[in-house]
Amino acid sequence: MVLYAPTWRDDEFYKPGQYKFKLQLDLEKLKATLGDEYFFLIRTHYFIADKLDFSGVEDFVYNASQYDDVTELYLLADVLITDYSSVFFDYANLKRPILFFTYDLEKYRDTLRGFYIDLETDVPGPLLKTTDEIIAALANLNETKELYKERIEKFYDQYCHLDDGRASEKIAEKVIVSAK
Repeated sequence: MVLYAPTWRDDEFYKPGQYKFKLQLDLEKLKATLGDEYFFLIRTHYFIADKLDFSGVEDFVYNASQYDDVTELYLLADVLITDYSSVFFDYANLKRPILFFTYDLEKYRDTLRGFYIDLETDVPGPLLKTTDEIIAALANLNETKELYKERIEKFYDQYCHLDDGRASEKIAEKVIVSAK
């Protein structure tokens, strides 16, 4: 299962807090080439007001935008596709493949928001600009994983190493030790 979780674009809105979103992925092409192997969950950012039309691909694409807990969707997904959303920081804890659909990279970087990190050298997956590139990466997912294996480990070590599932235990130990 593929989870596609894009963010909003600051310059495309109806009013503050209600953003437009035009899906740039060719869902029919994705279904035709990958429909036997994958299905897609799409979870847009909660600021996005548009209702996406999945006519013709309803058995391949499911709208998970209203689903309460995105972390549960991470656990279900074999691979994440995102753009510039921070969801990849959380998903990276799973050490699963992440594809970055960056069809508007220059505009987003240079005109809209910019980035905290260098996307071209630091993210744990390929920057892809077209549906065909997404298809190729998914069709060859083992190769994609192998190609980005070191980057995934480096990213995990830098941003995820403290998320070991023992936060409550560590806090309890600190409280008990400091109380003695």
